[in-house]
Amino acid sequence: MADQASTTTVGSRHGHLPEGAPLSAELVQGDVRVRFAEGTVTLPADWLRDVCPCADCCIVQTDERRWQPWSDGVRAEAASVDVVHDVLEVTWRCGHRSAYDAATFAAIESALHRGEHAAELWSAGHELTRFEHDDIVADDITRRHLFEVFLRDGAVVVTGAPRRSGACADLLTALGIPLRELAHGRVFDVTVDPEGYNVAYTAEAIPPHNDNAQCSHPPSGQVLAMLVNETSGGESIVVDGWSVLDRLAEHDPAAVDVLCRVAVGFRQYSADAEGFTRMPIAARDVDGRICHLRFSNQLRQPLPFDHPDLAAWYDAYRRLGRMVTDPARQVRFRLGAGDMLMVNGLRVLHGRTAFVPDGRRHLQDVYFEVDDVIGNLARLTGAATNAMVWS
Repeated sequence: MADQASTTTVGSRHGHLPEGAPLSAELVQGDVRVRFAEGTVTLPADWLRDVCPCADCCIVQTDERRWQPWSDGVRAEAASVDVVHDVLEVTWRCGHRSAYDAATFAAIESALHRGEHAAELWSAGHELTRFEHDDIVADDITRRHLFEVFLRDGAVVVTGAPRRSGACADLLTALGIPLRELAHGRVFDVTVDPEGYNVAYTAEAIPPHNDNAQCSHPPSGQVLAMLVNETSGGESIVVDGWSVLDRLAEHDPAAVDVLCRVAVGFRQYSADAEGFTRMPIAARDVDGRICHLRFSNQLRQPLPFDHPDLAAWYDAYRRLGRMVTDPARQVRFRLGAGDMLMVNGLRVLHGRTAFVPDGRRHLQDVYFEVDDVIGNLARLTGAATNAMVWS
């Protein structure tokens, strides 16, 4: 039975500044308590001094910081505070004066929560949202929707794409997303090749995985474009890795702990390139939320035989592997010619069933960074107008 859908927040988990203009202010034990129409907030003096929007403290032309928090040598200390004509005015002991109006606080609020979004976790039964290639290239509204769904679900399908070599790279260029080139190449042609360096070049089934586990910082995004698919079998598989780890943590938190703690070696090589790293299979962000599942059983290298957590790690890895390969957690579909699968490689695992090489099958893939999706979405929504506090 599929798990009930749940969500996790990506990005800041901290509080929000009240909207509108400041109404009054007072000093409270060295900090500044500010009253707004919708609530009161206490702002630490160090923080308030750091976000001063004046031209002495920031480079207006570039939205970069000029003032350095260590330049005064001591903690920031306000000598007086007042609200005059809806502007918070602060005079600091050092003699500097700062002014903060509603627009300043709105810009700060935008900067505090840039990139924040809800990720909806899924398992079997989830339907990947499909977008028409020409629409996302030509229409900003459709492109914005693509980016929003991609960040929410971690995977989308683009249909009706050109069936020519390099179309996947051309799509990213059209979307304003740079490609990430790797030691093994820039655009990868995946066909049945008896000299291929990866299982993808065979007709075998490929268990769910994310690519480039051999990189300490692997590309966070991938586009897999089907140019020709005339074979029998070879269904595509996607798995929401964050959903799997969320479920595992619910039933066995110690298993996730050991997967986050034990470093594992991963290697991928060819005649022309060598890649190796040693990293844990799972990673958490600073708030303790899962932010990366690095799962590639085929690239995994031996663990140290004398590692103190070896037995616990194998127990956890077996449980994780059973969950990843459980059809109840997989979405399966056929990528036809002209279809592209776009995945968040830190979250969504992909694979395929075995196929019979009774016809042509040609897939191309390229890599990118999800940060560039977030940046382009900010430009489309207008959030990038106030990308920095001092815009």
